[in-house]
Amino acid sequence: MKIVHVLTRGDVLGGAQSHVRELSLELRSLGHDVTVITGAPGIFTDQLRQAGIPWLPVKSLVRPVRPHRDLTALVELWCALRNLKPDLVCAHTSKAGSLARAAARLHHIPSVFTPHGWSILDRTSLRTKPLFCWAERLSGRLGTRVINVCEHERMLAQQFGVCPKNALEVVHNGIAEIPFARLRPIDAQPPVIVMVARFTWPKDHGTLLNALYGLLSMEWRLLLVGAGELKARVGAQVSALGLSDRVSILPPESDVNHLLMEAQIFVLSTNLEALPISILEAMRAALPVVATDVGGIAESVRHEETGLLVRRGDVAGLRDALARLIAVPALRVAMGTAGRRLWAAQFTASAMAARTVEVYKRALAPVEN
Repeated sequence: MKIVHVLTRGDVLGGAQSHVRELSLELRSLGHDVTVITGAPGIFTDQLRQAGIPWLPVKSLVRPVRPHRDLTALVELWCALRNLKPDLVCAHTSKAGSLARAAARLHHIPSVFTPHGWSILDRTSLRTKPLFCWAERLSGRLGTRVINVCEHERMLAQQFGVCPKNALEVVHNGIAEIPFARLRPIDAQPPVIVMVARFTWPKDHGTLLNALYGLLSMEWRLLLVGAGELKARVGAQVSALGLSDRVSILPPESDVNHLLMEAQIFVLSTNLEALPISILEAMRAALPVVATDVGGIAESVRHEETGLLVRRGDVAGLRDALARLIAVPALRVAMGTAGRRLWAAQFTASAMAARTVEVYKRALAPVEN
């Protein structure tokens, strides 16, 4: 197959970008021809270049709604697809999802959309956005299939009728194996806790810091990895709580795999998620996971087996979960081992690619009258 992936931003490295990179590499290894189209270049397109994955920029493709620029982006996408002549267009995230499906429809090319978190929810209030529901329903009629990265997302799409029910698919995120060599044992004391997440809402660094402030009697260190507009605010909270000697904020270009192989606990405090790749990376590294039970997180983290789940915004619950793992190294080892086993069984990149190709085949199949 000749496949074109389209997503809005190439200057950040979030879940959608990691998903497209992993999937593109696997599809190419299976013999498919893959090209990525994205907006502003940056850290993501640098990774594509290093991996040898062809990509094209569409400079007018930006995340905010800008009618004139959006129309220009649609024309640019139409021209790019005319030149590439793909068998299938795979759109990712809301803005690129709408424009890429429209451009594909104009060329009569089948398309598949992966939302990576539906735009029908306001990411600051978690309330439904009627205008975006309407826009998603309109766009949903342009494409052929919709791939949700977790069952929670599929149910949300079905609840709000954003596309025909029979078009909805679920393919869990997956990541490839890397050389597995722990640099520091999981049961080492004091434990290093790692959270890899952008400093933006809906991530919830504040609840994590408040939880750890209640654990000053225990020995631990916290590494926060990421970038974003709330980074300074998080840094200010670290200072205000007197945690500067315990908490380090690292840049997004840090070697995350190296950090995870040195760490003993992974944490993701958040308000809204689909199926975070950061959790899969932690499971691959045999780390126990403490995470907020939102979105599809419970589809990857099994409570009391591979990690511990807590309620959104629950400072006391997060503090207690972290305290258990800090205090009991053997529990960390047991949960981390179970997590790596579960990742290998269900969340590898090869498994994700195989399931995705099956969806692609259904998207390309002739419509029966």
